[in-house]
Amino acid sequence: MFQNLNFDLSDFLPAEIAVVHPTGAIMHCNRKWEDTARIGLLLPKQSGWNYIAECQAAIDRASGEAATILAGLHAVLEGDLPYFVGTYACPFSGLHHWYQVQISAFEFNKELHAVLMHVDVSALQRDPLTGLANRAMFDAQLNLALSLAGDASPRTGVIIVDLNKLKFINDMHGHRVGDEALIALASKLQKSFGPECVVARIGGDEFGVVLPADCDALSTHRLRAKFKCGIECSIGAAGKPIFVSASVGVAFCPDDGTTASELLASADKSMYAQKRSLSVA
Repeated sequence: MFQNLNFDLSDFLPAEIAVVHPTGAIMHCNRKWEDTARIGLLLPKQSGWNYIAECQAAIDRASGEAATILAGLHAVLEGDLPYFVGTYACPFSGLHHWYQVQISAFEFNKELHAVLMHVDVSALQRDPLTGLANRAMFDAQLNLALSLAGDASPRTGVIIVDLNKLKFINDMHGHRVGDEALIALASKLQKSFGPECVVARIGGDEFGVVLPADCDALSTHRLRAKFKCGIECSIGAAGKPIFVSASVGVAFCPDDGTTASELLASADKSMYAQKRSLSVA
């Protein structure tokens, strides 16, 4: 049925796939591999791209994950393992990603070669109720944003959002309605921020947003003003809406701290101050 097709089916897969020679030289790769390499500025050198050399360069940058993957590749190429699976962090374009690498052996010209498949598994770091990033992804992105801000940009920021009176909603209307309130707040947060931000559910009724590592003073001023009175949304039937609100705390680097713990503490303090002022009002 497919004998007349003259193209590489791997070009149509969402994973990065490559064939690696025992020396580490990449003999063939699919379109996705080339595209990702281009985005990450990992273009082949004049002598070609060597996967083992790239792993070694990452090891020299103190990447323990690269050392594990390189050991797995050697084990496959030497016939000690039929396949190897590992995970690693790979930040690019300002966002944190988790990848899984799968390495399988096959024989070509009487030599063992390796087929590598890199799959972005960041989507697995999701909160099952809201679909937002989970706490692990939030922490990783915040650390990445702080690192980028320290290297090249003047500031980044974090926003903490806490749904008000979730226990009261659960007790009065039931946990299904409480879940609906969390989902509605998650949706509103996603619509409020662009794709360069990571919106996460970091606790039962608490959400967090990591801002990009290039926030300017004007952007931070607008964000403080935008969330000065918190966030409101409604759930339930159109004729009988239930109004819910959330308190918001905002912290920026370097104004309110230069580490993740300092920013989170500052944002928490800001959020609880707003919660107290709204409850008095």
